[in-house]
Order: sequence, then C-alpha cells, then structure tokens
Amino acid sequence: MEDTYILRLSRNCYYVCVGLCAAFGIGHFILSMLHISVIDLNPWPCTFYSTVGVYCPGCGGTRAVNYLLHGQFFQSFIYHPVVLYTGLLILCYMFSHSLSLLTKGRVKAMLFRPIYFYIMIGIILMNWIVKDALIVFGGIYLLG
Repeated sequence: MEDTYILRLSRNCYYVCVGLCAAFGIGHFILSMLHISVIDLNPWPCTFYSTVGVYCPGCGGTRAVNYLLHGQFFQSFIYHPVVLYTGLLILCYMFSHSLSLLTKGRVKAMLFRPIYFYIMIGIILMNWIVKDALIVFGGIYLLG
C-alpha cells in the first residue's frame, strides 16, 4: 500500500516537474530573446539585508539562478548552493523517470523521498550561517 502511494506521488511529482521545466524553459527563452536578465526582474534589494545588515536565508538565490542558467556553476554555487543542488536533483529525477517511461518500467525511477528536502533545508541553513559568520567575524561580504 505505502509503496503504491510513493510510486504514485513520485510519478505525480515527475509530471509537475515536466510542466515547471517547460514553463521555465519557455520563460528563459523569451527573456533571452528580449535580452532581459533574471536579475532585472527583481530590482529591489533584500529587505532583511537592508534592515539588519546580514544576509537572509534566501539572499543570492536570484543571482544563483541567473548564473546557473548561463552555465556558470561555480558562481551559482557561491551565491546560493541550494540552487545548484535543486537543479541537479531535478535533472536526476527527470532523467530517471523519463528513462523508466521509455523502458516501460524495466529501469527503476528515482523515488520521491523526504530526505531530499531535509538536505535542502540543511544546505540553506549552513549557507546562511557561514555567509553571516563571514560578515560578522571577518567583514567579508560574498554577495557584494
């Protein structure tokens, strides 16, 4: 019973990912044709950073997405590592499910597991702690 639920949930997540990847792909294509950067879509500074003087857990995410879309993986990782982690996770997930569909189930697909989200939360927290510790104790601002 539980295995059927996990399989169904994983398959539904796959279809959602297909739709989101298509939507983001079309959006990225349109923005590229119009010569608009992802960063230009959000011109306001982070309210948390402006008020408190340290980064919020999401600071650098938009720039990380922009760098990832332009193939600059190291820069994306520096700005916010969870973006690269999520991109790789979705890539593996999509590839395994596509392969499973093409082989009619002979190749097992990657299943949805809550541990992926726990790892994501851990990455966000570690990123936040390290970057703010660099500001507070070293005066080093990684995000400019």
